[in-house]
Amino acid sequence: MNPAFWRDLAVTTIKDPAQAARRLMALGLGREVLWLGLALAVVLNTLLQAASNLLLPVIGVETQGIVPSLIAYSAIVGGGLIVTILAFYHVGRALGGTGSFNDVMILMVWMQFLKVAVQAAGLILVLTIPILSALLAFAAFLIGIYISVHFIDQAHRLNSLSRAAGVLIASVLAIAVVSFILLSLVGGPIPGSVSHV
Repeated sequence: MNPAFWRDLAVTTIKDPAQAARRLMALGLGREVLWLGLALAVVLNTLLQAASNLLLPVIGVETQGIVPSLIAYSAIVGGGLIVTILAFYHVGRALGGTGSFNDVMILMVWMQFLKVAVQAAGLILVLTIPILSALLAFAAFLIGIYISVHFIDQAHRLNSLSRAAGVLIASVLAIAVVSFILLSLVGGPIPGSVSHV
């Protein structure tokens, strides 16, 4: 698999995401390779964030705090990706899907690599033509939803984009609820929930 293969796959992902999903799943990559791919995607994402910090410094940010913040950033990105994969897999199975964990994982890791490419392009644009950077981010968001629905449909063999959209929505809601509960536990009682004596 040379660079031309990945470029062609990236184009196919936008033009025909269902076909791209089938090609990715047909690769039959092992779990170890997928975890390495996930780690690489997180590292590239973090490096882009570091480049953004250097090229677009935020007023008031201490230089010595950059490394710890990047470590936290990578942990958030990696954790968020893992939680998303788990949600798409388990919610999809609960709603009648038959996809394997590896199928869901390879598709979500590939989407993360595409996100990194979009972020790199966005960083270049924000330094040259900022208005195009904003348009790229908005277009990428919409296309990302479109691709996600097709990827979920293919991964779980649902044969229904509406059912795939349902899995996507249910997964987002599940992630939001779990995140809210975890944040509440970590942060202590929710303000206003403690009765006044």
